[in-house]
Amino acid sequence: MYIPTPADYDHPGLNNSFLINTYDSKAMLYNDRSVLENHHLASAFRVMNLPENNFLVNLSKNDYRSVREAVIDMVLATDLSQHFPLISLFRSKVQGNFQPLELRDDRHLLWKILIKCADVSNPSKSYGLYEKWVRVILQEFFLQGDLEKEMGLPVSPFMDRESLNVPSSQSGFIEFVVFPLFEAFDVFATIPSIMNDLTKNRDFW
Repeated sequence: MYIPTPADYDHPGLNNSFLINTYDSKAMLYNDRSVLENHHLASAFRVMNLPENNFLVNLSKNDYRSVREAVIDMVLATDLSQHFPLISLFRSKVQGNFQPLELRDDRHLLWKILIKCADVSNPSKSYGLYEKWVRVILQEFFLQGDLEKEMGLPVSPFMDRESLNVPSSQSGFIEFVVFPLFEAFDVFATIPSIMNDLTKNRDFW
């Protein structure tokens, strides 16, 4: 019944809340905190550390630690619970003295924003491609909703195939999650074609 999300290694097709509410072994392992994000990181580093995969093998210990720390910071930032605080911090920094080339913390913040843009980027693509991803993601959501019904659990938001208003859910996702993120980045470095597609998709719904 589970289907993987292509973008995330070893994703069970279920969100953090489901794993936490069902006392899944991953939630137990990561103490209910950024469960999937921690799992993706641990799994990816485990695969990468195999001798045939370890492209970082020639780095010094310090450089390896720096790379690992940066990757961990970025992936954990994709947890939506971090979304609005990060946007707020980024906006504040950009309006002040933001120096990602010189300052490590500013550089890491910029990387977090970039990976977050990539993580929720589907509505910023041309409509044909975006619409295909909407169908794939809704399939995953509905399967979780079906499973929640079977288990007698409350159905998570946006996951009930019988009642979801797709246009409303997509316009809300763009308006409250995606647009503010890309708008904040556009202030730092203009992305007119991306903002144009994002605006068109928002207006479509």
